[in-house]
Amino acid sequence: MPKCVVRLRDTLDIEHRVVVYAESLYEAVVRGLNQLSEVGWESHADETIKQVEVEIYQEPTRHVVDVPKLLKWINQNAMSPRQQTVKEQFRTLLRTR
Repeated sequence: MPKCVVRLRDTLDIEHRVVVYAESLYEAVVRGLNQLSEVGWESHADETIKQVEVEIYQEPTRHVVDVPKLLKWINQNAMSPRQQTVKEQFRTLLRTR
């Protein structure tokens, strides 16, 4: 689950922020509002939260690809129509190099 920073500003223009982990934007908002209330932030009785800002951070992913194996796979027959489309796109990209 990506790391999300949920921020909101109260009527006194004070920014409140928490870090949550969520699979969707709305889940991040709900988790953020819950966590803010757990740490003691409360709105005034007449204050309505209108907006929150959510920043989503994706962790980098590293892959090592064996190029000869990739080229062999691209040139083999496809197992499905979708795979055929992908391989044709790769073949076109390789011809434009």
